[in-house]
Amino acid sequence: MNVVTSQEKSNVLHAAQIGDVSAIEIFHKNHPDVHWREIRHDKLGDTILHISARLGHIEFVKYLLRNYSCDAVNFQNKDCKTPLHEAAQFSQANAIKILLRYGADVNVLKRADWTPLMLACTKDDYECVQLLLEADALVNVKNKDGWTALHLISRVGDDILRSLCKRNLDVFANTNNGRSALHIACLHGNLDVVARLVELGLDVNVRDTCGSTPLHEAVLGGHVRVCDYLLKCNADLCSVNGLGFGVMHLAASVGDLTMIWYLYSLSVDVNARNRNKLTPLHCAACKQHTDTVRTLIQLGALETVDDFGRLPSDYLDK
Repeated sequence: MNVVTSQEKSNVLHAAQIGDVSAIEIFHKNHPDVHWREIRHDKLGDTILHISARLGHIEFVKYLLRNYSCDAVNFQNKDCKTPLHEAAQFSQANAIKILLRYGADVNVLKRADWTPLMLACTKDDYECVQLLLEADALVNVKNKDGWTALHLISRVGDDILRSLCKRNLDVFANTNNGRSALHIACLHGNLDVVARLVELGLDVNVRDTCGSTPLHEAVLGGHVRVCDYLLKCNADLCSVNGLGFGVMHLAASVGDLTMIWYLYSLSVDVNARNRNKLTPLHCAACKQHTDTVRTLIQLGALETVDDFGRLPSDYLDK
């Protein structure tokens, strides 16, 4: 029996890491009946094809697919990722090309229901996304949290969003917690994507399951330009979330002095109260933002008692 020793296995795994084709040639010659899928990382379950695809060692990838039967091109590791997932996640366009040429499943799901396209979207890699789309990648697949390629790309890139829209992307899809792509784009401050989504008809005052609007997300992210744009598109400056917190509460909770001054310039009340009579000053004190506390007081914030019988100063660490 042609047994692979632990040292030989280690040597081949290392060869995949550094792209040493000569090492796999020697191994193949010495073990012609051993398929590459049997040489796996013990902890992760990665085969040498996973490793070489992830690192972009194209000649190594080509050797494996040309010189062994390629029926295992969709072999999954312990996270259910295929080599195509790896290439997409690490922006290896050339590896994607050859894997697709040898029959890689463009819509295979890894654990938590992520496709290669979704992983490519997290990297804002236009070339990789285009390759996957040309191979008929499905654009509206949802992962376990209800995220699609739409939500992932809304964090980063307008060009890819345009490409996805040409493939019948559902721009009105919400995640499991009711977040729209507009919520996500606003949180991450991507003004080009925000404008594109508004042009496509998304409601600037849409609420997620927590009652948050895109404007709330822009405030939390500290994106004044996005706030300006949303307000010009009739976003409701006075809206509150499910806990009754408005934009000044949110800015105070993250200690964003620039945002606080911006909202103050729009005449937002620094003494606004939520349903428990918590003010922005309470929110800043709860998070120990002492500079924010001083700024709010400078702007006219008052020490008032909330429904729990506490002043803002009671929340500050003594």
